[in-house]
Amino acid sequence: MIAKTLKKFFPLKYFKGLSSRKKTQRKKEIEKYGSMSSKNSKAYVGFKTDKGVETKKSSYTVSWKRIFPDAKSLEEKSEASGVPLKYIKESYNRGMAAWRTGHRPGATQQQWGYARVHSFLLKGKTYSTTDSDLVKEAVENSKSAKNWWASVHRRLAST
Repeated sequence: MIAKTLKKFFPLKYFKGLSSRKKTQRKKEIEKYGSMSSKNSKAYVGFKTDKGVETKKSSYTVSWKRIFPDAKSLEEKSEASGVPLKYIKESYNRGMAAWRTGHRPGATQQQWGYARVHSFLLKGKTYSTTDSDLVKEAVENSKSAKNWWASVHRRLAST
């Protein structure tokens, strides 16, 4: 019998700024909480290795704040972009759920959710990968969402 071992990939940015001991501890935390059911509230307890670490803002969050400095809530982001709130909320919830499977040191669950929304709205990686089903549905059901994503690169270039 041949035993197969699967090596899980851990992005280096999930360990940036941590000591060797804390990196080992963080890997264990990611494996522990990532393997728990998404319905288990204990899976969303903050990692011990998150304490006292400064976070780096997502490039999508920086871009969003540059274009829409006053659009802070999900409702305001929906109003500013024209993308219906239900799609923005779903992207946010997916980001919050993804947080438990690994995140940058110090990032809160809410920060992870908002960064995902900003990536979704600004045609970042989540636009064409994990949230592409939401994009497709939003474009099919909302003319304003279709217009938003057709013009988002112009908006980014003009700021």
